[in-house]
Amino acid sequence: MGDLRKLKVGIGQVPIVEGRPSANEAAVDRMIERALDAGADVLVVPASLDDGENVRLIGLNDSRIDIAGSDVLLEANGDSYRISVGEQVPECDFCVLGDASPYTIVPDGRSVPRSALVVKPVGMRDCGNRVLAYDGGSAVYDANGKAIARLKDGFEEDFQTVTLAEGGAVEPSVENKPLEAIVATMKRFDELVMPWKPTWVIGLSGGLDSSVVAALLVMAFGPERVKAYNLATRFNSEATKSNAQTIADQLGIPLANGSIEDLVVALGNTAVQYGYPVDALSGLVLENAQARTRGQLLSTFSALENGVVVNNGNRVECAFGYATLYGDSIGALAPIGDLTKVQLFDVARAINAGLGFDAVPTNLIPTETDEGCEWETMPSAELASGQVDPMKWFYHDWLVGELQGDRFPEPRTLDDAACDVMERYLEDRLESDGMGKWVRYYGLDDPKAFADDLEWAVRSMRAATFKRIQAPPKIALASPATVAPQEATQVAPEPSPRYNVLMRKLRA
Repeated sequence: MGDLRKLKVGIGQVPIVEGRPSANEAAVDRMIERALDAGADVLVVPASLDDGENVRLIGLNDSRIDIAGSDVLLEANGDSYRISVGEQVPECDFCVLGDASPYTIVPDGRSVPRSALVVKPVGMRDCGNRVLAYDGGSAVYDANGKAIARLKDGFEEDFQTVTLAEGGAVEPSVENKPLEAIVATMKRFDELVMPWKPTWVIGLSGGLDSSVVAALLVMAFGPERVKAYNLATRFNSEATKSNAQTIADQLGIPLANGSIEDLVVALGNTAVQYGYPVDALSGLVLENAQARTRGQLLSTFSALENGVVVNNGNRVECAFGYATLYGDSIGALAPIGDLTKVQLFDVARAINAGLGFDAVPTNLIPTETDEGCEWETMPSAELASGQVDPMKWFYHDWLVGELQGDRFPEPRTLDDAACDVMERYLEDRLESDGMGKWVRYYGLDDPKAFADDLEWAVRSMRAATFKRIQAPPKIALASPATVAPQEATQVAPEPSPRYNVLMRKLRA
């Protein structure tokens, strides 16, 4: 066994760039220079995900490394060290583990390593319709699982030299981490995917979602790369239109105001030419026509600006399909696509605190009471007179997380997740989940009402699968299962016998 008091280990926390081996090697070269300057005997860095490995060890100065299976034999300072890579082996001097799991809002429950050095990457990983955020936080743990050294977990490159027997600096965890995750990943996405530095075009309605996204854009790219449009109809309230102007003024971004009424009327007149009645554009058809008109206009404006459109949708809307295909579902990136409305309240507060002014109007954030909540401005798509969103906020935010498997590290079927919710309701366990108040607030303490609402949620999520398949890529933060999501199928499966039995109990 080598003397760990003599061994200096450099820990390099580097960005991962898939498909860019030159960028990955350049990042490692930077860390080698820092480790040499610090007099380290060996450098540990995350491996490129392209390599199929999680960690690399690099001998420095007069050190020598020999590979023996999963073990590494290191000779440094006249001592020999046996290092176990990828697993914890009691006989080794210490273990080196790579952790290539992305940051998630919901912890995945992995056990804390003991007597190990765990190295993590930073940056983002593009997985098609998901953009994963990597926060870093590489650490050294003692035999009791206590972190005796930890790098920054702020989604940025970092380096530290440690003596494994004594540890090193333990960096504090970043505050407002979901906010930091989104802003850092937006910057990385823009840098890697859109190197021409486009203008980010946003439809700014003055509601919570668009207000938060507008602030995120400014935090990520600065006001000079953002342009906002308020695309009003007769259904838009003065409160939200005023909010939109206030937000733009506060953030220092240009806001173009106008009305889409003439275009919607022209669309109806054109439908008449194709044989439809004069009043064909009404109800849900009219609502969707307005949303698609906005999507068409934003796409046109982005082309005129040599830019891209940002998507304003949140996780609950996406889950239930509360968005119009090719309307408010367009965009190059969905920054808040994995945040529920309730999580957005916290992000909005963090934005305002960080910027030092109310970039997100406080009239959009409800006040929670002992019985429920009070709204000054209720969430609304504003596509019809007096319209409010059909979601039961706070409760449905929680329910979507349950149905999408936030509590489980592996993907689950919607049927199984719904059955778990029903069983917990029947066993009076929702109170311990913090949902008792909201179940009562929305009248769901009546089992039949609860069953009706759950069936609506499950039916809506199944019916919206085709929309989610075509949705813009989202910054994925919701759960560990995000890493390996269940394959989406548009064919609705039959309810399982377990599902039917539980539904009958609720309706009995």
